[in-house]
Amino acid sequence: MGKIVSLVACDEYEEEKVFAAVKDAVDKIGGIEKFVRAGQRVAIKANLLMKAAPEKCATTHPTVVSAIGRLCKGVGATVVIVDSAGGPFTSGYMNSIYKASGLAEIAEKYGFELNENFDFVSVDNPSGVVGKKFDVLQILYDADVIINASKLKTHAFAGFTNAVKNMFGAIPGLTKVEMHGKYRDIDTFCDFLYDIHTYFGSKLCLNISDAVWGMEGEGPSNGTPRKIGAIMASSNALALDVVSVKLINANLDKMPTITKGLARGFIDDYNVEIVGENVENLVVKDFQNITPNVQKPYANFVPQCMQKFVHNIMTQRPNINHKLCRGCGKCFAHCPVKAISMVEGKDGKKVAKIDYDKCIRCFCCQELCPFGVIKIKSGMIYKIVHKGAKKRRKPQK
Repeated sequence: MGKIVSLVACDEYEEEKVFAAVKDAVDKIGGIEKFVRAGQRVAIKANLLMKAAPEKCATTHPTVVSAIGRLCKGVGATVVIVDSAGGPFTSGYMNSIYKASGLAEIAEKYGFELNENFDFVSVDNPSGVVGKKFDVLQILYDADVIINASKLKTHAFAGFTNAVKNMFGAIPGLTKVEMHGKYRDIDTFCDFLYDIHTYFGSKLCLNISDAVWGMEGEGPSNGTPRKIGAIMASSNALALDVVSVKLINANLDKMPTITKGLARGFIDDYNVEIVGENVENLVVKDFQNITPNVQKPYANFVPQCMQKFVHNIMTQRPNINHKLCRGCGKCFAHCPVKAISMVEGKDGKKVAKIDYDKCIRCFCCQELCPFGVIKIKSGMIYKIVHKGAKKRRKPQK
């Protein structure tokens, strides 16, 4: 598969500057005409994780989405903006996200459609490794072209999220919770992500990443906005993600979506051809990354009676601040393995409580908490190991 990634510097979200940067990035890999033709219906698959303003950096910035849409309309295509957010896939919920994220405004300005089709289709995927049959959004199923418009962020479960992980939003609404429960370990979950990409095939022909500002720390929803200063484009989602990991100065070999894609042949190696900027000039050397949990590497040599203790000191886990918990129950409703219950707190109010014996460390609760009161807690051994690794890190070429 192609391994060319365009990398264009862009340090602010001024609308015309972003348009120029996105156009430049796409032109460097063949131009929009290579991917979109007149009369086609293009679905722009944005990252619309939650109801959040653009400056929170949890969602794809509206200026990036509008730039992609303008390019598509410029060649005579029609544009619909699509995602299935982390929550119910309903008109009321999605419209609140469209408005908060700034997409409702740009859709009205440029004549883009905001998806209002909340149906889904059960599809067969015989070439899938784990995902042989699953549900996808009807709007993506019907589209002629899908452009994957992702946001570069840290991710508590996967380490980081960008082009590959963004297509998990092709799974409708709360079905994503079921998939986390079905594919509990990160290795199998990554297989499922690539099965989604395999299913859509050549229809998913272009990936464009908003890395002007990303999110570091406790992403993908409750981290800290951080300027990165880049727009990227590629026909290969994994190749784009390799460049993304280099930009945030993380370890490629520690990112499961990267290693899984390499193992499955989506690229042959990490030697991605970059056109445009020199990646070393844009690396954020002190970016606050997350190293994802390794799924019980000690299972074969630690006695069963000790594994719970060892698991807790060697991994990260979600931790609820009960003093700040408002008892909204969103984490309770969305936990894929029912590891969260609502209990009475010290002040008599309902708060969420995690049963760590059931918890699979998918961090859906941390990702979806609307008040940011669920943080990532690292075990003692995890802290020691990863603190030392961080000190030894150098930018990857």
